[in-house]
Amino acid sequence: MHGLIFFYLQKFLETLSTGSPTGSRSSLEPLSSLAAARHLPSGVYPDADALAFLQAIADDAGEPVQSTARRFGEFLAPHLVKVAGPLIDPNWRTLDLIEHTEELIHGMVRASQPGADPPVLETVRSNREEIHLVYSSRRRLCPLATGLLHGIARHFGETIDLAETSCMLHGDPFCSFVVRVTPHETHARHSPITDTVIMRPGSSSATDGPDPGLLPGADGLADDPLPQRIGGYRILGLLGAGAMGRVYLAHDDTLDRNVAIKVMNRRRARDPRARQRFLREGRTAAAIDHPHVLMVHAVGEDDGLPYIVMQLLQGRTLGDKRNEAGSLPVGEVLRIGREIAEGLAAAHARGLVHRDVKPDNIFLDGPLETVRIIDFGLAGSDGREADARLTVEGALIGTPAYMPPERLDDREPDAQSDLFGLGVMLYELLAGRLPFEGQSMAALLAAIAGGQPRPLAEVAPQTPPAVAELVMRLFAHRSEDRPASAMVVARELARLERAWADT
Repeated sequence: MHGLIFFYLQKFLETLSTGSPTGSRSSLEPLSSLAAARHLPSGVYPDADALAFLQAIADDAGEPVQSTARRFGEFLAPHLVKVAGPLIDPNWRTLDLIEHTEELIHGMVRASQPGADPPVLETVRSNREEIHLVYSSRRRLCPLATGLLHGIARHFGETIDLAETSCMLHGDPFCSFVVRVTPHETHARHSPITDTVIMRPGSSSATDGPDPGLLPGADGLADDPLPQRIGGYRILGLLGAGAMGRVYLAHDDTLDRNVAIKVMNRRRARDPRARQRFLREGRTAAAIDHPHVLMVHAVGEDDGLPYIVMQLLQGRTLGDKRNEAGSLPVGEVLRIGREIAEGLAAAHARGLVHRDVKPDNIFLDGPLETVRIIDFGLAGSDGREADARLTVEGALIGTPAYMPPERLDDREPDAQSDLFGLGVMLYELLAGRLPFEGQSMAALLAAIAGGQPRPLAEVAPQTPPAVAELVMRLFAHRSEDRPASAMVVARELARLERAWADT
């Protein structure tokens, strides 16, 4: 366990001793002295030592160690927020910080101590007031995590409702929480902007420029002045910002064209793993030359920061279109599905598996809404795991609703895994709902693991039988029951598209 935890255990012990009658904490004094003598904040020490501290406090207080762990978590939270201050966006509130805790842990702990083993956290932001959190750690200190969540909320002057839908202490493979901010205490916050998007609909040239609402200082995304140039490209404006960094509108003077440049956040760039993933996204996408995959022009570094020069897109994501329209006409779904399948086939032909096929990673470009597959940041080569910590104890990666059941069994993803995500999207676009649903992340994962969605023909009876049959095969529970390849799917969708046009 990282020495920083021992440092704050020491402070926790001191607080207990100071706030109690003289002599009532005498049994803790030898342990307190040992902590000061042996454990440095910059070190990494056996987990057993920290658990011994917690157990000693619990024994002295006459309470279960789980209760002590929760109290320590509430004590620890504001201190960790203070230490992480330079990494925290001043606009964040409770749920924003929880949403970015995993990357903060990477930045604070792994960058300085590669041998440390912090817990794995995955989040899905349901809406402004609610987030679903999966926690996994071999230490099984979920009460400590619970205390941290409440302590973070107290730091921001907010109150949360916390429901634990699964727990490692009860035999589950991970802990799953639903965290809601009490509505009357919810503070206004800025909506996150995707790392990849690009220009507003209707903007067609450099004279139109980026959306004024996305310019520096317009919405709190950035108060820093725009850089004049990045890697030789002239910067025209800020298009958006996300967890990994910022996306700028730039001009390539050599080829006289506008481009988008994604530049990694300086704080994130300190984390070698995050830096590697960022560069891998650019190089992976650059290896694919296909009209339905976002084109990457160059990958480089400027002033120590990695950047990716991308094709400038105009439009919206499929997720945005789905949110606005709900279900879509059959012909349009077939066309979108075919173009996605063609792009995936090009990636698979180069041994690349996307791993996170979902509506937010499908961009609809221009007035014809041509498909462009974006964000290959989780992609791996030939199905091999691109990052040893991309799973939650073999349970979770990407966006849960579109995740194939083999990921729950810790099996390596392959081309059929991408087809599962495609099938879920097509079902959703035709039916206006997901095939697998749940009130929490754990319930959703359980539904996927169960593999018994309602047939599309029942949910969307207007769907032609041949289309419904193909969609259901795409996300068959067993990967061997899915179509043989993305190219096979693309050809079948093209045939169905022609047949539909002739009716």
